[in-house]
Amino acid sequence: MEDLTQLKEKLAQHEQRERELEFRVKELTDLNMELAHSLDITDIEQIQERSARLAAIVDSSDDAIVSKTMEGIVATWNKAAETIFGYTAEEMIGQSILKIIPPDRHQEEPTILSRLRSGQKIEHFETNRLTKDGRLIDVSLTISPIRDVQNRVIGVSKIARDITDRKQAEEKSAKLAAIIDSSDDAIISKTLESIVTSWNDSAMRTFGYTAEEMIGESILKLIPPDRQQEEPQILARLRNGERVEHFETKRLTKDNRLLDVSLSISPVKDKQGKIIGLSKIARDITDKKQEELRKNDFIAMVSHELKTPLTSMRSYVQVLLAKAKKDGDSFTINALTRADVQTKKMTAMIQDFLSLAKLEEGKISLSKAPFELNPLIEEIAGDAQYLTSTHTVQLKDCKEITVNADKDKIGQVLINLLSNAIKYSPKGGLITIGCEKQAGKVKVYVRDEGVGINPVDQKRLFERFYRVRNEKIKTVSGFGIGLYLVSEILRYHNSQIEVESKEGFGSTFYFTLDTQ
Repeated sequence: MEDLTQLKEKLAQHEQRERELEFRVKELTDLNMELAHSLDITDIEQIQERSARLAAIVDSSDDAIVSKTMEGIVATWNKAAETIFGYTAEEMIGQSILKIIPPDRHQEEPTILSRLRSGQKIEHFETNRLTKDGRLIDVSLTISPIRDVQNRVIGVSKIARDITDRKQAEEKSAKLAAIIDSSDDAIISKTLESIVTSWNDSAMRTFGYTAEEMIGESILKLIPPDRQQEEPQILARLRNGERVEHFETKRLTKDNRLLDVSLSISPVKDKQGKIIGLSKIARDITDKKQEELRKNDFIAMVSHELKTPLTSMRSYVQVLLAKAKKDGDSFTINALTRADVQTKKMTAMIQDFLSLAKLEEGKISLSKAPFELNPLIEEIAGDAQYLTSTHTVQLKDCKEITVNADKDKIGQVLINLLSNAIKYSPKGGLITIGCEKQAGKVKVYVRDEGVGINPVDQKRLFERFYRVRNEKIKTVSGFGIGLYLVSEILRYHNSQIEVESKEGFGSTFYFTLDTQ
């Protein structure tokens, strides 16, 4: 889409130059006529002045200006002709113009002369010409007769413009247009104010609106009310130099159906690199999502069935652990403690699967209420510390902060972030969960000293089932749903999860919540 916009700009510039060429031809023709009749002027100074004006125009022109006899012998050859065709004036004056005409175009010369003799002027005749180094270039010719005082045609003047770039731009534009029109994906461009500027055939098939119904309209026409905050968030990411790829969301059709779509979004830039719009490729993934929902239903059913016996198992383990502690049986205490840790991990995993199923079915709901953040963080940090002996979990600056959110779901977010911090710091180290007060908000972050995440993985980190590919953590278990759940829970809170990371130097995940 960016290339197509730039090509359109180039074509507009060429059209402007064509208009300038018409003016230049008229001016040269008028001067020609004046000079042709100058024998009637007795003031020699006026004749010299007009001659000087003509010479200045010819020499300063960006277009090749050439004159020749009726036999095709070159009589004049300006500096631009040297630049365009590569031959100097000394090499061309006195030579046949056929020197720069490809053999298969030689028949053009008698045809042009015939038209000029009949009083015609030839404007914007597009053809090919040869350069000194054998290149074939596209040119636009404007050809006028040179007449004597008796109005007889005694020669020909040509203005030749190199339009190779324009022709290549037109060809490239045509190819891009063909690709866009034949794509199975909806390809759309819009302004920074979300006004649609292009709409391909696939967009019409996908969303039901014709190009006439959408061009000039707001893209918000397609976006469900609960998703409209995505627009400013996407724009902010693009302004930061990011490209948004495979962003899965929902969009509305003309008949009010809700489609699952995958979006890839790129900035459209002008010549100075300034972002002037956006291009979107939207793929309908409704069938794929339906298949995933069926899988999720199965996972939810299995997870639900596992939850009951697992809860009983944990109860038995804890009872036995309490008895072992009472009896002072260190071996049994150690074994049961490890068993308790594993059952707790399994419970958290099952809870993630159940949450995923609810999320996909659109059944997730928030119970937002004011609560103090620090006690929740202390509880979750304590549990996380209990699960590891190689890490130190540190709390920082979270006291006396009250937020308005769903306490259980924010707890689930923090559990996932701390669990990941432990898993992806295999050598141990310090894990910090902290808070930074902002105007009406609090930034909550979890920082580790682990393996870090490369920039490519960072872009897709919050996609469902996506797992980082890193040899250092290939033995770490997981299904790639934790951060997706975190992302979605925070989206329901009108927030979003962010990450700052560098390979080998750890990661910081953070989000913001409204404070009371």
